[in-house]
Amino acid sequence: MNNDYSIVYVNDRRRLGALCERLGAVPAFALDIETACWWDRRAERVSLIQLAYRDEGRLRVAVVDALAELDPAALRRPLESEESTKAIHNAAYDAVRLERHFKIRPAPIHDTMIAARRGGERRCSLKAQAESHLGLLLDKGAQQSDWGARPLHPRQLGYAALDAAATLLLYEHQTGRGLKGSYRPRGAAHEEQGALPLEAAPAGGAQAGAPAAAVPPSPGRGALSETSLALLGIIAELPSRYGPEQLAASVGGDRVGLAGWIIDRVLGDEADVDEAVARNEIAGLCERGLLVTTPTRRLEASEEGRGLWLKHKPQ
Repeated sequence: MNNDYSIVYVNDRRRLGALCERLGAVPAFALDIETACWWDRRAERVSLIQLAYRDEGRLRVAVVDALAELDPAALRRPLESEESTKAIHNAAYDAVRLERHFKIRPAPIHDTMIAARRGGERRCSLKAQAESHLGLLLDKGAQQSDWGARPLHPRQLGYAALDAAATLLLYEHQTGRGLKGSYRPRGAAHEEQGALPLEAAPAGGAQAGAPAAAVPPSPGRGALSETSLALLGIIAELPSRYGPEQLAASVGGDRVGLAGWIIDRVLGDEADVDEAVARNEIAGLCERGLLVTTPTRRLEASEEGRGLWLKHKPQ
């Protein structure tokens, strides 16, 4: 399998228009996004939209700067076209945010994480799948970048492009094996990007008393999923140690010390948590007021959050 690919940076309307025309002529392409302030719905912004596709057999990745002087809604036609499949790893993160900010509902979607699960695999994060099936080592060094800052560093563009390329390659590998990963969004999102300037984002993030997030219920845990409980426990035991990006990155990486013990006890020592899954859970905890961010963007558990953790803390 040829894993080589080229990258084009799209930051004006002319290039975006040409990309839309090209995407309209391919049977499938992969989609990935990078977000800024994703832990606070009031301040969240889609920063980059990465699209990987085949051009006469060659793999190409377009990195669209969603904060540049262009309208990302121009991507609606290719993203909503029934003529092409959109490969997304954990569409519950990317597709939901495209609809929330740009009113774009990508379809049809092949979710490579869902396909991996349906194939009976236990390690379904993009990092684990890329290593296992593609022989690709995803560089997560730029994972905690400030995606709202400009100009972007070439390393950031390379990191963003690699995830999209890996997703397309994984889609091709999965369909070759006959795996199905159909995904349908649960409901519409209503907030639009642009309601609040990026630079005016509240420094403290979501605070206690914010509306409850839609977190999958788990009996006896205040409607928290096991992943949310583990993340809450890490912050309750280690206040102000992690920022949101650091926490999301650490869950799927090397698990050591007290944080590793909590993950292993709550989720199991073989648990594999995808970064986007962790982000969704952290954002939900912030919305519910169980986690709050300090002025320096460090996470702390609220009184309610600490109480919930202590009630269900593994012994």
